[in-house]
Amino acid sequence: MRLIRFFSGYDFLLLFLVFFLIVWSVINIYSATINEYKTLYIKQAIYGFVGIVIIFLFPLINYRKFLNFSPFIYLSGVLMLVSVIFAGTTILGAKRWISLGFFTVQPSEFMKFVLIVTVAYILGQRKDGIDNRQLLIVTGVVSVPFLLTLKQPDLGTAITLLIPVLTMLFVGGLSKKIIYGSIIIGIILSPFIWEHLADYQKKRILAFINPEADPFKSAYHILQSKIAVGSGGLTGKGFLNGTQSKLFFLPEQHTDFIFATIGEEWGFVISFLILLVYLLIGLRILYWGIKVRDIEGKYICFGAGSLILTQAFINIAMTVGFAPVVGITLPFLSYGGSSMITFSLIVGLVLSVIRVYKTEKLSFS
Repeated sequence: MRLIRFFSGYDFLLLFLVFFLIVWSVINIYSATINEYKTLYIKQAIYGFVGIVIIFLFPLINYRKFLNFSPFIYLSGVLMLVSVIFAGTTILGAKRWISLGFFTVQPSEFMKFVLIVTVAYILGQRKDGIDNRQLLIVTGVVSVPFLLTLKQPDLGTAITLLIPVLTMLFVGGLSKKIIYGSIIIGIILSPFIWEHLADYQKKRILAFINPEADPFKSAYHILQSKIAVGSGGLTGKGFLNGTQSKLFFLPEQHTDFIFATIGEEWGFVISFLILLVYLLIGLRILYWGIKVRDIEGKYICFGAGSLILTQAFINIAMTVGFAPVVGITLPFLSYGGSSMITFSLIVGLVLSVIRVYKTEKLSFS
């Protein structure tokens, strides 16, 4: 009876969907890297196992008590980002990682979890909407990691840091005047923003608009990814039989473009299933955001759900040519320990919200 009650606090649909993606990740990273990196899938399996442990154990912590440590968690995250400037490892021209010997850590990825926790804590101090003081604090809290991530340079991750925060502000009842005013200011400042983008970022945007203009350089990633996805047809070329990936035409096939590898080998049917899984995960988390009573729990669920949905959409849209290449991972599927652990922490935090809600509901029923 105790065992049944213990597990009754978990959302098994959400667990199943996330575990499916983790297992699917190891299988497809094996296929994507077997001709180049013989043991990379083993590392991903280890990251996945750690992620599963986090997802199972984190809900045992009451998220309300955990949020009380958010100032220290935020400070630790910012210090990690600052350490990248002085002791970071440069890969492909970007300094985003800290080497810890056998593996590297990307602090900007962890900031997604940190900001959800921190902003939920700040906004949760008031139960009747957001005031100007909170908005000012949140703006300052978000600006520091946003600018530090932008400096690396990593525009894609910097943008994803804003997604859960903007969603939580919207859910908290941010004034429409501020929302519309921010949009107008963004439009007015767009020429200034364009001038301050790095050259490679400008080329990626131009390649998205007209990929045929530079097919062998700035548009190479998009074109090869579209070829891979399109060549998969309805049912794909078969496991380990992808030509674009196996002959190394498709860049970053195990990280940013893992969806293209899946599309080539498994086809439209499985690709659509993957899309459906992400949609179900996001909607399931948003459902709990509507259902739970606690305001901090609501903020967590809406921030987490919006991040997973939006990041998955941007990554998949990027691989099929519907969005510029921005260099962000596909949650739970792309290779990388930092991404896997970050999204496992986020899902674990959501499950803690669900568990507390179910426990309290049983107590008062």
